[in-house]
Amino acid sequence: MRHKRQGIQQNMTLYITGALLVFGFSLQAFLRDTSTPKTDRLSWLVLILASLFWPITLPSIIRKKLKKPESVVLKTQWS
Repeated sequence: MRHKRQGIQQNMTLYITGALLVFGFSLQAFLRDTSTPKTDRLSWLVLILASLFWPITLPSIIRKKLKKPESVVLKTQWS
């Protein structure tokens, strides 16, 4: 029973840590966004939901952060 309780505590610690990280990233992006008023309740709701469902949203956030703008380099050959 004691091992089970420790496992639950570790899982909750991991979940809360992930949720706080996602909330921090999302809040930072939200505060930098000038197109949405900070008093919009729906925006805050989305921010909270993204934090609660971080196992789904975190991979998307990381993918967007790591994605570099693709640029096409065209080489011309002069003969």
